[in-house]
Amino acid sequence: MTSLNQSTELAAPGLHGESEAIDTALEYTRALDGRALDEWLRRAAARVGIPVFIESVAVPFLRRVGDEWYEQRISPAQEHLASSTVHDIIVETMRACARENSAPKVVVATMAEERHVIGAALVGAAAAMEGWSVVYLGADVPAADIARAARISDARVVAVSIVYVDEGERVLREVQMLRTLLAGDVRLITGGSGAISLARGISSLGVPVESSVGGLFAALKA
Repeated sequence: MTSLNQSTELAAPGLHGESEAIDTALEYTRALDGRALDEWLRRAAARVGIPVFIESVAVPFLRRVGDEWYEQRISPAQEHLASSTVHDIIVETMRACARENSAPKVVVATMAEERHVIGAALVGAAAAMEGWSVVYLGADVPAADIARAARISDARVVAVSIVYVDEGERVLREVQMLRTLLAGDVRLITGGSGAISLARGISSLGVPVESSVGGLFAALKA
């Protein structure tokens, strides 16, 4: 594959700018060029700003990578490289936006047996940029431990990412348990492709499902 020109400028946001950024990132992913991928995505984030980067570059890039992996056009190693690179950038952003303890707190995690943490990291970064103090627990956290963290930190919101739902009933039971264990004035928000697929069942528990980063921003402002 012909090497890409590292001096290429990221197109301005809007029109086809983000699409071209994603295409270039995918080329670096195919080449397993982690250094170039990291530099390119960081340049994209610096040029368009983190909020636009999350919604218009990072999320669609990861969706594209997932589709390519599903169609067996990229390998698991390439998919892991892309996910881990985006995750590292997003977590660094979240930590750079760390707020004072007086800021409202949100606990962010994935449910028990859910090890795909990139969605939770995106949620945490989005919350940090909205002025929240983020308690980021990461992946595979049982409902009781999430609720305990919310109680100790005096969190106003708990946001959980659900991606895979091979056992939908188990996931719904975990969400129900978490809602029961949380104080009544603590809001619980779910998101991710798995949450969307279980939206009817989750909504019946009185728990909202956000289908986009934009929806998450709106929920955090509510």
